[in-house]
Amino acid sequence: MPEIASVQLSEPLEPQTLVTFLNRALKRRGLVFGISRQEEGYLLTVYETEPWSGQRVED
Repeated sequence: MPEIASVQLSEPLEPQTLVTFLNRALKRRGLVFGISRQEEGYLLTVYETEPWSGQRVED
């Protein structure tokens, strides 16, 4: 299985760091992630900006 991206995270995990990583790794696939602080923790939201064709886009 091909790897898309990887990141080493430290404790305690900062949610914004994870969201930034996901956005950089998956924006080419039409996905954008958002995070907001809630009373009970965090709300992580995934948005689809465009349907993914399944083809890789080179930078």
